[in-house]
Amino acid sequence: MLDPKTDQPDQFQPGGGPWTVRLWDIEIIKGLRQPGDQRLTLHSALIVLLGGDILMERDQQTLRMSKGSACFCPKNSTFGMSAESPASVNAMVFYFSVYQANQADEGLRHELRETEMNREDGVEERIIHFPGWEDRAALLCRSVYGHFYHKDKIKRWKAQLDFQELLYGIITASGHPAGTDKTQALERARNHMEEHYADELTMDQLAGIAELSPKYFAEVFRKAYGLSAMEYLTQIRLNKAKQLILGTGGRLRDVAHQVGYKDEFYFSRKFKKEFGLSPTAYSRSKQNKLAVYGSSSVLGFLLPLQITPYAAPLHPKWSRSYYHALASVVPVHLDAYRQNYNKRMNLQKLADSRPELIICASGVEAWEQERLEKIAPVYEMKAETIGWESQLGELAELLDKKKEAQNWLDGFHARETEIRNTLRDRLKESPRILPLCLHLDQMRINEGRGLREVLFEMMGAENALSGVGPIRLEELAGLRAEHLFLLVRQDTATLAYWAKLQSSPQWLGIEAVRAGKVHLLSSYPWREYSPEAIWRMLGELPACFSDKSP
Repeated sequence: MLDPKTDQPDQFQPGGGPWTVRLWDIEIIKGLRQPGDQRLTLHSALIVLLGGDILMERDQQTLRMSKGSACFCPKNSTFGMSAESPASVNAMVFYFSVYQANQADEGLRHELRETEMNREDGVEERIIHFPGWEDRAALLCRSVYGHFYHKDKIKRWKAQLDFQELLYGIITASGHPAGTDKTQALERARNHMEEHYADELTMDQLAGIAELSPKYFAEVFRKAYGLSAMEYLTQIRLNKAKQLILGTGGRLRDVAHQVGYKDEFYFSRKFKKEFGLSPTAYSRSKQNKLAVYGSSSVLGFLLPLQITPYAAPLHPKWSRSYYHALASVVPVHLDAYRQNYNKRMNLQKLADSRPELIICASGVEAWEQERLEKIAPVYEMKAETIGWESQLGELAELLDKKKEAQNWLDGFHARETEIRNTLRDRLKESPRILPLCLHLDQMRINEGRGLREVLFEMMGAENALSGVGPIRLEELAGLRAEHLFLLVRQDTATLAYWAKLQSSPQWLGIEAVRAGKVHLLSSYPWREYSPEAIWRMLGELPACFSDKSP
């Protein structure tokens, strides 16, 4: 396993001394709000679901969890939750580290990046169910939480001991067969489809993998995923076909066979019915072998031009919207961890994919620029200096997409006018708005260029305070802003501080807080500066200024 910061193998030695566990923090989740950004966890995390059913997004993997189950998230990874019945969700998240004694000097050495316990069994890759142990697990969860925040240091020590017992019980349960648990059964069948989509698969075979009767399997699969098993399989095959068409340029017959269709004409009809274009027409429409390097915000300029890149940085946290829109059709996925953290690996992927043109975000280092130019011609974005609209026009001219750019801009300006007219009464007195960003325990003025263009230039609101740097809560109260637009960074330390801040007298005494005019912003679109991001910001404004705004 490689450490993402160093690209070097982890130094953990399975044959070393005994483990010791340190619990750092606990989060209780009772009811889910609207699904938002995935969060970055700087420690290993154990999520225990005590009530409800959720979809757990863990980095680029989606898993279904039901009551009485748990999963691990390695440190420096991301996770998020969504649910059909958000109010029923009851979960606890434990942030912890595992250390191992160094037998040479009796010191402690940090854990593997992945969940190291029972690593060979792939515990970190799946949901753990503990049938028959749910009540004990729930009791231990409550005990750990109660003792963790106790004033008595002996009680706090007891929290550490209880957490180790909880951890041991869940790890032990992970070795038990899944049995007939419905959620786990469906996941087995779904995973089989993802891995063996090119095989001849029947409903009876899939039901057999799930160890359910065909009739019951068909019923619960549709209920869980919104599609029949065969429709889901078709979706997998056709999305994979898109990638093959763009990635290999292979013959129609070869692509059809690679995704499980013996008859290329039947495959072509299915493809056209699903996407509105034949495979051949789709290939022609996406003929540019163009790669995106660096920030995924570049994708916010390509989508208005109706361009699908050949290679791009995609991740469900750092490029959530683009990941869901493009992951199934972009042949080469570059690593988007912390927006191009693993640069050398991405450069090698680009070299291997042999693009015809590379579009990179502004600000790449000199050594990166040199490497990129050896791979293909490079175009560097300049939106931050010339503005997003000018940048879109320049890019459209380069890629021969001026007509597409103009059509998109016409639609954008019509939408801008429509939203301004919708909000005319609420904005006519230029409400005082303060854009803020919370990171760790520091509140700062949000200097995001896109946010400011939308609020203060397009909508004409009044900026309650200009400038940069941190701002104290006492200062915030004195500004008498009518609306706070707040972006809370999604890392565990910031979220822990935010949970405490919301119940503090200082925060509750702020005028906009008392009036329910604090608008929580997601990282996308509000931290990005691109045409797509500006479009989405405009779309979110009516809800912020409605009477029902929280």
